[in-house]
Amino acid sequence: MQRKDFIKKATLAFSAIPFLSFSKILQDNDLVYDAVIVGAGLSGLTAARQLSKAGKKILVVEAQDRVGGRTWSRAIGDTDFIDIGGQWIGKGHNRMYELVAEAGLQTFPTYAKGTNILRLENSNKRYTGDVPPLGIISLLQTQRGLNQFDRMASKILLETPWTSKDAAYLDSISVGQWMEETLSNEKARMLIRRAAEGELCQNIDDISLLQALSSAKATGSLRQAEKVEDGALRDRILGGAQSVSNFLYDQMRGSVKLNCPVSFVHQMEDCTLVGNDEFAVKTKKVIVAVPLPIAKKIKFTPELSMQKQKLIESMKMGTVLKTHAIYNKAFWREEGLSGMMTCLDEMVELTVDNSVPGSEKGIITSLIHADRAKALLQLSDRDRRDFVLKAYAEVFGTKALTPMHYTDYSFTNNPWIGGAYSGYFDKGIYSQFGEYLSKPIGSIHWAGTETSTLFKGFMEGAVLSGERAAQEVLTAL
Repeated sequence: MQRKDFIKKATLAFSAIPFLSFSKILQDNDLVYDAVIVGAGLSGLTAARQLSKAGKKILVVEAQDRVGGRTWSRAIGDTDFIDIGGQWIGKGHNRMYELVAEAGLQTFPTYAKGTNILRLENSNKRYTGDVPPLGIISLLQTQRGLNQFDRMASKILLETPWTSKDAAYLDSISVGQWMEETLSNEKARMLIRRAAEGELCQNIDDISLLQALSSAKATGSLRQAEKVEDGALRDRILGGAQSVSNFLYDQMRGSVKLNCPVSFVHQMEDCTLVGNDEFAVKTKKVIVAVPLPIAKKIKFTPELSMQKQKLIESMKMGTVLKTHAIYNKAFWREEGLSGMMTCLDEMVELTVDNSVPGSEKGIITSLIHADRAKALLQLSDRDRRDFVLKAYAEVFGTKALTPMHYTDYSFTNNPWIGGAYSGYFDKGIYSQFGEYLSKPIGSIHWAGTETSTLFKGFMEGAVLSGERAAQEVLTAL
């Protein structure tokens, strides 16, 4: 951009900023930050700490009244807790384990003792291990489908998936289309659909095969993303996953401003202005660490590149409903059950035992994804509670109908997050514009688990993206 064009656009930017805020900024030349980070989730806080450690003057602005983003934990009584948001770390999540240790926190294994339940066609079948009792033909087809999917994922280029062989074609067809063409057995299709939608949090007919393969490659494989022992769901954090964000927040509390949504980012010739109608600051660099669809709420001047706008406009966040039923004891364990249930043909698709070690209470948690979550979110709070508890009772007996406490939540209803675990683009977008996902635009850098090349949708991916964005800023400065 030529200097005269930049100045012209900068003049337009001035007119969009409230007069009092802008006047105050111009008068206070000391308030120039090295970097302003938009969003106090794991990615934003990680970037902020890395920059702060390097001696840079930083400010984190967060729209909500808390830190943690898609990690959000809530105490239940004196010793128990629930993770309303993300909760698992596992194989390969090295930075998260390091942060947990640095924070003086502890992990504990996901409860998996006892027998699991497969619910199908209104009946329950008990089994142990990772292989549900679907019958030999269905299992062989499932194995064949998973093997083929993971072989394709292994050929995707980790750093640049959009340059992989046949990327445009893979981006033009849906996971659902590929599965229908690959698998003839109905039960095998049902099982893989539930696994894929549990990972992607969207209807697999709406997700391109390229994005699904890229996500699997970033995690290791589709199997790896769904495994408990020696997998991505191996451990939880005692006290809740948000404890890691709280630890980072405590280290730089004076540099974090809560309840401060950003409505504009204006790149000027000598600095960038970041703020809203009541608050604005000057900075050399900006890291946007919010989900891309939330970036629609921010007015960027000059406008972002066409490629970035295409990505922002086409990304849709996943839909997940997370439910928790808390009982006075884990009564299912007395019957030799692990608390893990997989259902292939009903709305409540899985359950896990989320009880806290050493507590007398028992907690059953469900994660309900994609269209099933959207349907349940249309119900009233009371009707949704009754629906979920009735489904629990079909699996664990009538004791499941009367918990001490029940709660559920979906980040889809959070205006500053918009969904979970991650976001995906319309078919055909990723292969065309994927290279611009994390590419800086002037003084603006991008973080968030969606922008990570490893462990997209996981806490590990958020941390890695924050570290990458911070290093970009340090290099540029």
